[in-house]
Amino acid sequence: MTISDFKIGTTLAGMTNLEALTAPISAPRTPFKPWATSVVAASGVSIGKGFPSCQWIFSQLTPAQRDQLRAFCTGKSATVYIRTMTNDSSDSYANYQAIMAWPDDEKRDPTKRHDRLELTIAFTMLVLQS
Repeated sequence: MTISDFKIGTTLAGMTNLEALTAPISAPRTPFKPWATSVVAASGVSIGKGFPSCQWIFSQLTPAQRDQLRAFCTGKSATVYIRTMTNDSSDSYANYQAIMAWPDDEKRDPTKRHDRLELTIAFTMLVLQS
């Protein structure tokens, strides 16, 4: 039984719930930005411009959990499909095509040698899928 609806995949139809992976992964923290930047028009009105973006922040991952995520992004970045929370008041989820960017450095827990702490994966150029 899954608790959250966070999913990832290389195709929209092939997305898998994070909690249903071989090494289940709990729901991440997910700051979501509905636009890339905002500008102030001459009228004083603020306008959001650019594609949405989000991050998936995992408090701690085992090597097996980290490797499962890494398989979706074998280089610095890759095009993937995700289902993530939006900023809607109903805590709703939406499907997006996104650019997944692997972090340049990964923090490790020195007491556990291989566990990652605060692994943050960035997703940019989110395009809403129906």
